[in-house]
Amino acid sequence: MSQRTHDELLPSDPTTIITTTARELVVDVVSDVSLLFGLEGLAVDRVELDVGGGRVVHVVTAQVGASACPSCGVVSTSSKGQVTTRPRDIPYGTGLLRLVWHKQRWRCIERLCPRATFTEHVTGVPARARLTCRLRTELGHAVAEQRRCVSETAEHYGVGWGTVHAAFATHVQAPLALPLPTVVVLGIDETRRGKPVWAKDPTSGRWVLVCDRWHTGFVDAAGTGGLLGQVEGRSAKAVTGWLDKQPTRGARASPT
Repeated sequence: MSQRTHDELLPSDPTTIITTTARELVVDVVSDVSLLFGLEGLAVDRVELDVGGGRVVHVVTAQVGASACPSCGVVSTSSKGQVTTRPRDIPYGTGLLRLVWHKQRWRCIERLCPRATFTEHVTGVPARARLTCRLRTELGHAVAEQRRCVSETAEHYGVGWGTVHAAFATHVQAPLALPLPTVVVLGIDETRRGKPVWAKDPTSGRWVLVCDRWHTGFVDAAGTGGLLGQVEGRSAKAVTGWLDKQPTRGARASPT
């Protein structure tokens, strides 16, 4: 590959933005409104008010790496036209905010690359993303750290239940991977969850329990009070089965 990759074209001054066209790279000073808006890789072109009193923010690409092919990394100079996308973003105060991104579609100029065309992508809005990174982060933070339920968070931010749950699952991946803290007093409690589910065993013809209506939860009773684990059932076998899978750290905690 004889073409330069986007890393070779990055600006040395972080206070400037790069607006790309098909033939040239134009460096402009970042406007105050773009700094205030603060979405990495995008610059505010204009702001309008809609009929409902919300704000419509029109943005353009402000990151030179956006014109690099996501497959081969070669910076393209062959524009195929402009496209408009509307990724969801965080609200502005108590009002709604709609983001309109005017960006370029590029042809990949590397002959050996299998990708024919691609649209611009930036740090704040990755390729094919329908949400900005900061909105996805805020959705996970709202459920995990602010203890807001998934449905309320989805309604507040105007997104689907599944979107919020996926953001929450991503948010807690790192802390869940850490080893459990040392527990002085282990709290055990039972929770009823709906109705039991039964199914007929094809061999014996007897009805067997598939999903128990009871779950047992384990919490750090003397520490943070956080949930350490949850298993189906409320029998002694369910409790000891979970305890036997936990790492031993000195004396076993006393159940309460």
